[in-house]
Amino acid sequence: MIPAAQQLPDLTGKTTSEALTILSNYGFQFQTQTRGGYETFAHVDGSIIHIMPSGEIVRTVPKIKTSQGKPYRRRYDQNGNQIQFIPGANTHNTGEILIL
Repeated sequence: MIPAAQQLPDLTGKTTSEALTILSNYGFQFQTQTRGGYETFAHVDGSIIHIMPSGEIVRTVPKIKTSQGKPYRRRYDQNGNQIQFIPGANTHNTGEILIL
């Protein structure tokens, strides 16, 4: 089964209102907003979407365990492709940004 975070369409260039409608249509529900303005939306499959104050979208899928047993969430870009973690490189940027 493909996680919901990977199935979302590219939200780049969408307004916040448009993005919230799309998230809702794909089954994501608002979870929380931090004092810093980060908003979190969760899906029943364990996918998480964060909207940063800058408008950047961070997509993560349900936690998986490494061979050492430590759980982590893989990040995905705006096309649903896994962002490969490369130590020392800027691999956290998803390239997906809303119009604020």
